[in-house]
Parts: sequence; C-alpha cells; structure tokens
Amino acid sequence: MKYDVIIDCYTDEPSGLGVPPYLSVHSRYIAGVLKNKNINYYYLNIDDLRFATGEKHFNNSYNKRIINMTRNANSVSEILKNATNIYVVMGCFVKYEYVSAEPPTFLEVENLLNLFCKKETNKLLFYSLGGSELTRENIRKTIPNNLFNNIIFGNTYNYFIGESGNKFKPNYDKLRQIAIDSSSILEQLDRPVVIEIETATGCNRNPGCTFCIEGMRGLPLQYRKKEDIIDEIKSLYDNGALYFRLGRQPNFYSYKNCDVEEIENLFKGIWSACPNIKTLHIDNVSPHNVNSEEGKRITEIVAKYTTAGNITPFGIESFDPIIREKCNLNGSLDDIHKSISIINKYGKERGKNGLPKLLPGINIIYGLDGQNENTLKHNLNNFKKILNSGNWVRRVFVRKLTSPYGEQFDNYSKEDLEEFNFWSKTIENEFIVPMLKKVFPIGLEISELRMEMYKDGNSILRQMGTCPVRVVILNKKLKLDEFYKIKVVGYIGNRTIIGETIWKK
Repeated sequence: MKYDVIIDCYTDEPSGLGVPPYLSVHSRYIAGVLKNKNINYYYLNIDDLRFATGEKHFNNSYNKRIINMTRNANSVSEILKNATNIYVVMGCFVKYEYVSAEPPTFLEVENLLNLFCKKETNKLLFYSLGGSELTRENIRKTIPNNLFNNIIFGNTYNYFIGESGNKFKPNYDKLRQIAIDSSSILEQLDRPVVIEIETATGCNRNPGCTFCIEGMRGLPLQYRKKEDIIDEIKSLYDNGALYFRLGRQPNFYSYKNCDVEEIENLFKGIWSACPNIKTLHIDNVSPHNVNSEEGKRITEIVAKYTTAGNITPFGIESFDPIIREKCNLNGSLDDIHKSISIINKYGKERGKNGLPKLLPGINIIYGLDGQNENTLKHNLNNFKKILNSGNWVRRVFVRKLTSPYGEQFDNYSKEDLEEFNFWSKTIENEFIVPMLKKVFPIGLEISELRMEMYKDGNSILRQMGTCPVRVVILNKKLKLDEFYKIKVVGYIGNRTIIGETIWKK
C-alpha cells in the first residue's frame, strides 16, 4: 500500500496555535487534501519520533518531549521507511516554555529524519512563518543542505492544489471540502486537542502595524463563508472533537466587516450543528473595533455564545505614545481602556465552571521602534490605571520583538536580554500577580480542568481553551487527561495558581 506521512513538528504563529494541546490548521489541511485525493496517509508528530529512539518518562515527571504521542507511535520506523512522501510541518514564532510539549530545532529534525527515513524518500518542509522570498533565503541558511527536497511557505493546501502566485493567499472555495475532509486526522490522535478554526485572512487596518507579519504577506482581507466554517466544525465534531478556537485571524471582531448579524448567525449555526461542544473560544481582537457601537454588540454576542474562560487577546504591544505613533499601533490609549471596560461589562460574570465568561488579554512587546527610557514607565502607569479601575484582565504576555521568520533568527545583546527580563519581572510583580489574585481569589472553585502534565511530583491542570491559567496540585499525581474541579489555595506567579482537588469529573 502506498501512503504519505505528515510529521507535525508544531507551529505557533501570531494568529494561530499549533503546539499541543492545540492542533494547527497546517497539518490538518494536508490531511484534508490527502483524504480528498484518496491518498492514504499516516499522521505522526515529533514526540512519536523521539519515543521511537527510546526516550522515556522520568520518575517524578512526565517527559513532555514524548507526552503527545499519536496512535502510531509504536510503528514509527516501519511507517517512515516505506513512505512515498514525507511532509514536515513546523514554525514557532517565539521560544516559549510550553506546559506539555517541546517543539524541535532544525538540528533535531535532521537527526531524526536521517535516522528513520530513506535518503531517497521525497521530503518537504512546510514552514508556517515569514512571508516573502527573503524568508526562503533565511531558512535555507539555517536548514542543513539536502535535508528537504523543497521548502514550502504559505498555506499548506496551496502546494497540493497547484496555486500559483502568493502562496499565503487563501483559496476558500477549494478549502471548503479540504477542511471538512481534514476530520479524518482525528482517528490517529491519542490525546484530546483544541482545534484551530480559520475564519479570515488579512488585517482590516491598512496600513497595519509596521512590524506585523500580516503586512509582509501582502494579502487583502478575506473571510470564509460562515456555512463553510460551520460545516468544518460539524465534521470534526462528528468525529469526536469537542474543543475549538475561532483563531487564525488577526482580529475576530472584523469578521465580515464587523457584521454583527453575521457573527451572531455564525455562533448560532455552530451551536445548532454541534450542541455538546465543551469549548468554543476566539482569538485576537483589536481594541479600536471593540470601542465602537458594533464592537459593543459583538462583545455581548461573544460573551453569550462562547464558553466561559474565553479571552480577547489585545495586541496593545505598548502604552508608550511615541511607539504607538511610530509603529502605527491599533487604537488610541482611550480606545484601549474603554475596550477593557466594554469587555468587562459583558464578560466579567462567572460561568458555570467558575471562570469569567470573557475577559481581555494584553500583549506587550519589548524592542519596538521608538522604545526609550520611559517606555516601561508608560506601561506600568497604564497597568496601574487598569488595576485601579476595577476591571479585570485575564493574562498578560510580554515578549521580545521577533523576526517574521521566528525568534531563532533574532540577535539580542546580553544587555538587551537583561533589560527584557527586568521588564518581565517588574510587570509580573506590579500587575500580573495582583490581577491574578483578583480574577482567581482564594477559595474560588474552578471545574473542567484537564490534567495535562506531571512535573517534579506535582500535577498541572489547565482548561482546554485560549491562554488558560495553570493550576498546580502539589505533591499529587492525578490521572492524565482526566478532568477535575479544584479550589484556589495560593499563587506561584505568572499565569500559575495553586489548587487543591475537590472532585474528579
């Protein structure tokens, strides 16, 4: 039997998650194309290959390098040895300490492919980052020579349908059936996943932020039909999927030009077709669209139709007015603070799992054009304003400005890194932890938390959703992938609280 193999080495883009427990559109779309063309395929991930080399778990910790193995883990050598084509998918924007996964380096991928694959087998790399021919040059300098027969950028399915021109440009007519057929991949998974669902491509601001990857790709704003999105989710749902994120877009509120009725009908259609979904969350949101009459109505709809624990990640990037002007950041400071209030007005109420229905998130970037000695002070002053307002923010992500090709191509000095670490720690101490205590007070009971990782004798639980808080159960080994209810008993730091179990669900 002839067959192809997808090897998921994980992706993490500014507008899409693909590191476990999230399943990216990239590997899934390849699976959909192959299913559509009646080509047999196996889905593996990097954890499977590591396991096949003999990696094991530890005495008081799970090894997160092998924890996400698929149902094919015990047949890696045989599967890869006889493959017709091998499709490697990777591209992580930031170097991040993931709870239960570890994306590989190019060197690790090279070693594993050379170990398990025939040299003559056609191997393609699908790299999710970048947006121009310059990307290809940078990647080729990094990847060992002769490892891959070709390097593909853009939407993975464009390679298979023969799309010419800008490979990042979507073909939503052809994607419809591919996305529906992609549900076949679920048969080969062994752990539950949060599935990324693409809703749009491009940004509704022109020009957008000066450093943004969306601008590099030169794409017009395009939306998928709500019927196509609903049918895709229904196919995945019918095959066992229960956790979804409407992500893979720079600004969810811009869907169909901020059409309130279309957005509500999208949610109504999803719930009508899939009534027992356990997570339905969104991703990125632009403050300038929240602080509008349409934005208020959309916020009310999102809080109503999505599951509790949802978040609207704001690409604020900086509160410094100099940086905001130089980098053409979206919305004014007034927009930002009013948007935070609007989200809180409709989303602060707690849902049945104990979590607020919908809260804002804030992204801050170190290293933007115009950064100066007062930038941190501007950020801290605005964080203090939020704390004093009585509004809640569910999470803050502070990161370095990253190359469009991924953080591995960045070159920060020792002094820069020390200053960045000072920024991160200061913001954590002065805002993140005080806010954490407001949103997750001592005694709060939270349910529907999945046991995701066992580390250093402690269990780590998280909600299956967008940017969830980490709950550490000290000195206890709970059952992997079971769901629990906990009570908050303490705090560790950024995004991390201490809990004790009440009962298992």
